[in-house]
Amino acid sequence: MRLEDLKFFVRLALLNNVSAAGKEFGLSPSASSARLATLERKLGTQLFSRTTRQLALTESGKVLLGHVQAGLEEISTGINLLNEATDVPSGTVRISCNMFFGRKHVLPYLNEFIKLYPQVKLEMSFSDRLVDLIGEGFDMVIRAAALPDSTLRARRLGGNPRVLCAAPSYLARKGVPECPADLAVHDCIGASFLPVWYFSGAKGEIAVPVTSALTGDSGDYAYDAALLGLGLTVKSVAHVWEDLRSGRLVAVMENYPVARAGDIWAVYPPGKFTPPKISTLIDFLQEKYGNPPYWETDYRK
Repeated sequence: MRLEDLKFFVRLALLNNVSAAGKEFGLSPSASSARLATLERKLGTQLFSRTTRQLALTESGKVLLGHVQAGLEEISTGINLLNEATDVPSGTVRISCNMFFGRKHVLPYLNEFIKLYPQVKLEMSFSDRLVDLIGEGFDMVIRAAALPDSTLRARRLGGNPRVLCAAPSYLARKGVPECPADLAVHDCIGASFLPVWYFSGAKGEIAVPVTSALTGDSGDYAYDAALLGLGLTVKSVAHVWEDLRSGRLVAVMENYPVARAGDIWAVYPPGKFTPPKISTLIDFLQEKYGNPPYWETDYRK
């Protein structure tokens, strides 16, 4: 039995889709089905119950999956330890990060990283959705959000303070809010994923439901709308630090800081060993960002 067959079985169990799993191995849908049938014939048991619409692990499949995953992890650890002896990061790193952070704080440094580590290849995926790191086969995810409890490992890249801000043209037209209650008479740029804004006050957290004639589903939309003077919005400082420093945007109501800010994390799969290609990239980014990272301090210059 080939190691590739077992890897295919694990991906199939995670994706629950024969064609999708096969595509990762360069197989056509018919070849993927044939590989599964061959594996089941060799093992003498059915691993999946399947219909035209659904695929699910059988009890035998569940038993096998646990042992195969553990075995593949041990094999991967052994190979990685051997590779580490060369002290040369190599291989492909599939990275997912949200659009604004990737554009502003990852892409600008990749040319230097690739020159330093030519044996590392980078595959970037930019998305504002919360991806499934394991299920979608990523090596690392950069998340500008609170880190949920999980078995995933993570390293903090920096803080993620947020500010309520607007363009000078809007503030000249509508005035500057002094406290959360003032927002009732202001134009707030809403986002579907952030229906309530939270601020820290002297007596605790203050929740402000966002009601606006202008609402969207993208952080970049809210950023562009604020720059155009359409209203107030809550943005990550990592997103708008250059605009705050230049005066294109102005932070307001700073006596009531935006609450529930979280941090920015580099998240990667669980295991006993971190491949050099991942640890080296995180070390490189942390060195570029500084401690504290430049976006937390430079915007006030």
